[in-house]
Order: sequence, then C-alpha cells, then structure tokens
Amino acid sequence: MFQIKMKSVKILNTYKLRIPSISIALLLLFSIQSVIGIKSIQAHNFDTDDNSTFLTLINQILIETRLINNSLSSDDLDRANAIESVKNIIDIYDDIIISEDSYVVDSDKFYNNTIMATVIANLADEVLRNYGAAFNVPSNIMLSMDFSKIVNYTNIDSKGQNLSHSANHPVGAMTELKFDSEADYYNAKEISDRIVEIYDSDLKGHEIGTVSNNITPSALEKSLYELQREVTNVASPMKIMEIVHAKVHPNLQLAFNLTLKR
Repeated sequence: MFQIKMKSVKILNTYKLRIPSISIALLLLFSIQSVIGIKSIQAHNFDTDDNSTFLTLINQILIETRLINNSLSSDDLDRANAIESVKNIIDIYDDIIISEDSYVVDSDKFYNNTIMATVIANLADEVLRNYGAAFNVPSNIMLSMDFSKIVNYTNIDSKGQNLSHSANHPVGAMTELKFDSEADYYNAKEISDRIVEIYDSDLKGHEIGTVSNNITPSALEKSLYELQREVTNVASPMKIMEIVHAKVHPNLQLAFNLTLKR
C-alpha cells in the first residue's frame, strides 16, 4: 500500500501495474516535485474509491501519451493534436497539485474486479465527454440520460442520426469538417480502445454468473466492443449516449455488482 498526501509521497510497498507503457505514465505522475494530491474523478452514477480514482487517472495519462505518440508518428493526425494532449496532461497535473484531498491507494487491491469495472465506468464517462466535445455537445447533456436535449444540437436529427457523416464512413477518410474538435474525437476513440484492453486483460470471463466460454461473448463484452466500433465509425453522439447509458453501465453494474451513488 502507498499513501499519497499533499506534502509527500510515501511508498509502503512495491507498486506494479500491468498497463502497457505504464512507466511513462508513472514518470509523468510521480516526477512532480511539489505538493501532490489527487482530485476525485467521479464515476457515472457509481460509487468510487481511492483505488479506482487513482487507476482512472493513470489511464487518462496513459491515453494522452499514446495520443502524443500517435500524432508524432502518423501522417494522418495533425501535430496540433499532440499539443492538445500535452495540454490535457498539464490540466491533470493542475488538478493534482491544487487538490486538498489525500488518497490512500492499496496496490494489492488494484486488480479487484469491482475496482477495474469502476475504472471502465469512469472511462466510459470520459468517452461521453470527449465525444460530445468533438461535436460541440456539452458534457452535461452527454452524461445525462435525457436524450431529448441532444436533438437541438447541430447535425443531429430527431432520430439521433449525424447528418454530416455516415456511421459506416471510415475514420481514415474523415476531414476536420466532420466534427468541431478532431483532438476530442481521437481522445474518445483512444479511450474506447483502452476500455476494451482493460476488459480483455482483467475482466473477461469474470462476470458474475458467467460460465467460462471463450466462444460466446457476454452482454458486457458485446456492449464494450459496440462502443469501440461505433466510436471508430463516427456514429452520432446520441448513439454513443445510448450505448453507454443503456448498455455499458447497466451491464457493468450487473456483471460486477457495482453500487450506485446515493
């Protein structure tokens, strides 16, 4: 267990996290040479704790570093996206140093299924925030379950279809005109990819009441892959809302007995 306080970082035992390239994320987090604390990252409707909050933060930093690497190594992504990801990391850093909270994180509990499921729920909320921002839809609307509000926004018709883009149109053929913020779209896409990685490596086959079967996917698995697919295919924001609110979150709750905030 290690404790993160405002004035110091005390490591009580070895911290190991099975996340690709996590050393980069840890370096970014622990190289801070000033006051440190972690600001709560709220999970959508679900109870969270210090461990799930910490892991969500780590994954957000990891995702931003991947986006930076992608932007610098690919001709398909604008270099400006790398700058945007750097800004996002700085924002996370700012949230850390201005926080008045102290969090106690027990690395032995990091791979508790409930904690990992809560991390996925947190990241699904981040998909909603970033995907909404890509189409200039406020996060409070994306995070709500009031689908009637979203039809008032540009390029969304009464059936939730994106009028400026086909849901089957490949990402590689997109232009900047397809959404308001390219950086936010690619952030949402990278998060959806990361969600599937976490599920496959840590949660697949461990759902409550699931009989081990590598052939038939669970309802949760189907919903996570659907989210990844529809983000990749640039579905309407309403479609992404529907998947997260009506499929991903309910299936997470049922599969891992997540408790709702009261």
